[in-house]
Amino acid sequence: MTNPVLLAAAAAAALAILPAPRAAAHITLETAQAAPNTWLRAVFRVPHGCGDAATTGIVVRLPAGISGARPMPKPGWTLAIAPRDPNAPPPAGHGEIAEAGEIAWRGGHLPNAHYDEFVIRFRTPNTPGETVWIPVIQECEGGLRTEWTQVPAPGQRITDLPTPAPSLRILAPSR
Repeated sequence: MTNPVLLAAAAAAALAILPAPRAAAHITLETAQAAPNTWLRAVFRVPHGCGDAATTGIVVRLPAGISGARPMPKPGWTLAIAPRDPNAPPPAGHGEIAEAGEIAWRGGHLPNAHYDEFVIRFRTPNTPGETVWIPVIQECEGGLRTEWTQVPAPGQRITDLPTPAPSLRILAPSR
């Protein structure tokens, strides 16, 4: 007869000696997957600063395929939108903005001990079954910065990367 308490203790001891996996991206998307060619409220989670330094800027670089991006302003932060193509003519329509390539919130103060979210609404790419990697630069006090821009190579796990980019899986159509 096997004692369940002894089995549980043995399993816990075995797990304790295994190396701990590296954490996934420290800046992540709240929604990890979305339908193709639909509007998404993308929430970028920022759970800590750079070491002990407070976060003072978040820069999101939107890859090709993401369109119609509009950021949510944050009190205490200055918002800047850089066009994807700086040489493109300005839109002619009322209220339209040039296609965003980079969105930045700067000048705020997010202490390392606190957590916050930065929101962009955009249309997802029409690329069913693919993963979109969205690079984010985290700027911190004292000129520190962390570039959450790494993309796993084929066959590589995201947990193998020290600073992976947030990812969004575009769902394949259901059959």
